[in-house]
Amino acid sequence: MEKQNINELINKAKSSNQSKTIQKIVPIAVKETEEIQFSFYIEKELLKKVKLKAVQQETSMKQLVNNAIKKFLKPI
Repeated sequence: MEKQNINELINKAKSSNQSKTIQKIVPIAVKETEEIQFSFYIEKELLKKVKLKAVQQETSMKQLVNNAIKKFLKPI
């Protein structure tokens, strides 16, 4: 295999009409409420049940837990 001149390689690369991938930019949705990260430990079996419930209700675990806490704290 012959060594090619670097300029030949550059010209070959410039002349090829390869389509360039353009990244799509999607704006971040504005959140209605202020959120803060909170971490805690939970029983393994309880976490499995929360995950399953979230899948069954077609919602996120975050939303499921937030709704449960709001319901728990709601005055009678």
